[in-house]
Amino acid sequence: MAKVVSTAAVPPRNSVSFWTEAVSHTFVDLDCKPSDGRESIDGEIAVQTLASLDLARVRASAQSVYRTPAAIEASSDDYYLVGMQTEGSCLVTQDDRSAALHNGGFALYDTTRPYSLLLTDHFEQLVIRLPRTALERHLPQAARLTALAVNADPGAARLLVNTVQFLANDIDILPPDVALSVSQGVEHLIVAGLGGLAQGIPDVHRISRRKLVQTHILENLGDDSLCIKSIARELHLSPSSIHRAFAADGETVMGWVWQQRLNRIRETLLTGTYDGTLTDLFLTWGFSDPAHFSRAFRQRYGHAPSELLRPIAATHFTQPPTQ
Repeated sequence: MAKVVSTAAVPPRNSVSFWTEAVSHTFVDLDCKPSDGRESIDGEIAVQTLASLDLARVRASAQSVYRTPAAIEASSDDYYLVGMQTEGSCLVTQDDRSAALHNGGFALYDTTRPYSLLLTDHFEQLVIRLPRTALERHLPQAARLTALAVNADPGAARLLVNTVQFLANDIDILPPDVALSVSQGVEHLIVAGLGGLAQGIPDVHRISRRKLVQTHILENLGDDSLCIKSIARELHLSPSSIHRAFAADGETVMGWVWQQRLNRIRETLLTGTYDGTLTDLFLTWGFSDPAHFSRAFRQRYGHAPSELLRPIAATHFTQPPTQ
């Protein structure tokens, strides 16, 4: 049975905060603001679960909805949302793209990155929330396909909307085993609708995110507290999105950090002018464990760091034994 939340019994002065809380509880933390000159929001959300999918029918007055960097930083939610417009219109904006939805069209948006929805008065949306892994299992490039409209022409989009409309009305009649099969069918329809959009779209968002993270790392390379959590906090990104930006190239974030630190140390030693100690040098570039530093240096360059050190400085550093 659907769980229904409505502003009908809420005083107009409290409707915006009530609605914002209801929407955030249903999907992810969001900011909702009335538009078209209104000061209140009238709306109703009916939520049902179908195996791994959450399905919501949203009917409401004009509003703008925002997924902000602060909300992303404060949560661990990692979902995709698929919004299908069945009444009114919606402008979805994410990743510097905008998609206008109406008459059964749908679009994908990623909850780990900022987005906005501009919804007209008296709209109805059918919204599916599904875990990232569920969609990317069938559509690995899903993160590149946000805010792209899939029109309701004959094909996957129309089949998806018709199926989800049926489920919104009659989901309770499905036995559990049938519900699982239907949920998988819905995922496949989403993939079919979005799959054709992937051709020719470079993964510019991942690339730009990776460059952003790399710039931050290089600016803080000597900070021994540098870690995924601190990077995510400073850049208002989710840790999972940072991991993905590097994983696509077969790297880990901290592996890249250590590589840059080792490069800086080796470049300093190769100048032949450094007369400090290795201890001072590895501490300057964020290493706190001499044994770890020496092993990492030897593994990367094939020799001990002390072999590049000026003789006068080498006497001040005791090389840890080779493991």
